[in-house]
Amino acid sequence: MSCSQRSGAAIAAAAVIAAVLLMAGCAGPVVDEGQTETSQGPTDIADDTDDEGEGDEGEGDEGEGEGEGDEDPEQDLVRTGPVAEYGGPAYGDQGEAEIVEDGVWCKTIAVFWGGSEPVPEGVRFTFEQAVPDRGGLDVESGVCGTSGADRSCIDMPAVEANESGIFCSIVVRPTAEFQDGTSITFTGTLECPTREICDAVVARDVVPGPPIVVNTPEGA
Repeated sequence: MSCSQRSGAAIAAAAVIAAVLLMAGCAGPVVDEGQTETSQGPTDIADDTDDEGEGDEGEGDEGEGEGEGDEDPEQDLVRTGPVAEYGGPAYGDQGEAEIVEDGVWCKTIAVFWGGSEPVPEGVRFTFEQAVPDRGGLDVESGVCGTSGADRSCIDMPAVEANESGIFCSIVVRPTAEFQDGTSITFTGTLECPTREICDAVVARDVVPGPPIVVNTPEGA
């Protein structure tokens, strides 16, 4: 091979080596999207919208929406409790207990709306339970007596719209612990079409009749 040929081959080889070195020295490592280059290699880039942060924000929104102490809309229209405190009609004792049979007596009670205004449309009060103020007296549902009761006072709509008053009765059974002078009150449920009507019913001025007092009837 002539000198000129050897020289040309050497130049070509040198050019190839230089190109390889140039590529190796200048081109940086391949970095995937979402990574950054450090002196120790690629590192993940933090995402500003991480899952935990989104979860915390969601819980916060839910907490604010629910709120503590929110009123139950249903409770505004249906109120259950002592008749005298929850807008129930007034009632009064209609005399001494009557003997139904041995150990079974009857009490008749007048139930009336009271107040100067009639029963509002859509309002109903149901007597649900008779509650003696002491032990020794069992109270049951029943129609009895001679004072014109046409329904039991327990588990019945006592007063509703277009009805001003009724006579109802209860059956009472004294036990060995019974004491004369035991009194009876009622619990029940007031139902109204609106909260405002319920509030007005509860706030009205009503004068109740005589308290329901049970004494041993003559001849018992």
